[in-house]
Amino acid sequence: MFPFIVNPAAKSWHSKAYAEKIRQALNDAGIENAFYYTEKPGMTGELAARFVTDGPEAPERLGLIGGDGTLNELVNGLPDGPLPPLFYIPYGSGNDFARGFQLPVTESNGPEMAVKASSLEAQTVDIGQLSIDGQAPCRFIVSGGIGFDAAVCFDMLHNSIKKKLNRLHLGFLAYLVLGIKNMFGCPLANGTLIINDGEQTVPLKKLAFMSAHNLPYEGGGFFFGPQASAQDGLIDICAVTAQNHFRFICCLFASLFKGRHVRMKGVYYFRCRKAELTVDKPLDVHTDGEVHEKSTRVCFAVDSAKIRILK
Repeated sequence: MFPFIVNPAAKSWHSKAYAEKIRQALNDAGIENAFYYTEKPGMTGELAARFVTDGPEAPERLGLIGGDGTLNELVNGLPDGPLPPLFYIPYGSGNDFARGFQLPVTESNGPEMAVKASSLEAQTVDIGQLSIDGQAPCRFIVSGGIGFDAAVCFDMLHNSIKKKLNRLHLGFLAYLVLGIKNMFGCPLANGTLIINDGEQTVPLKKLAFMSAHNLPYEGGGFFFGPQASAQDGLIDICAVTAQNHFRFICCLFASLFKGRHVRMKGVYYFRCRKAELTVDKPLDVHTDGEVHEKSTRVCFAVDSAKIRILK
């Protein structure tokens, strides 16, 4: 049995029709399958719980169809007990996990790769963790952040432009469009960054944002964490300060070109196990595009949990 969990809301509710293509390919190949559709937030983990490897329904592999948000929901709802390797088909607007992990499975070759899934190799993937004062820790699979990038994520959830671009199959442009909107008005904060519980302490003036990376890309292709790897047990931190908004804009565009922003003045880059930031004003916070309450203190670290992805 090859079970699939599908987020029917992915890509403006187009994923259910796409899942039928996967089902047809498996049926044509004589591979027994079953498809389960999430019906509410948090249900991805609930559905995955029935397929833990020491359970009675444990399959050799578990399919998952959705975007980065679907993966985020899965890692935040991981069941007790290990899951079988995930055959993940990226079907979202940004697909930063697939891009950063160099996943060979794509939307276009998904049906073909589903039939060949047994030939893929399971690779262990790290998970990041965010702690905010007064809240339970949460996990991320791609990146988390505070400041500008989180403000853009807030707009992504509340601005209709993402849905409009998804209908045109241009959803990857939403972050860029809303990023430009936020470039000129993002608040700049002063703060202190502590790396690995005091190994380094860095004062930051006029911080525009700080992103924490398990993988190199976020926001549909911004290369903020060029050295990040989901298999090295580390979190990559990119803190961007700016004396003015023009310099900040230059830094953002430099990130699109092989991560050249890390060479710019006012950009700080660390590879670490843990990073704690305190700032003098509340800023937006996100994990994998999911927005949390504004905060003046956040802590990013490597989580103890891991998952396996077929590649």
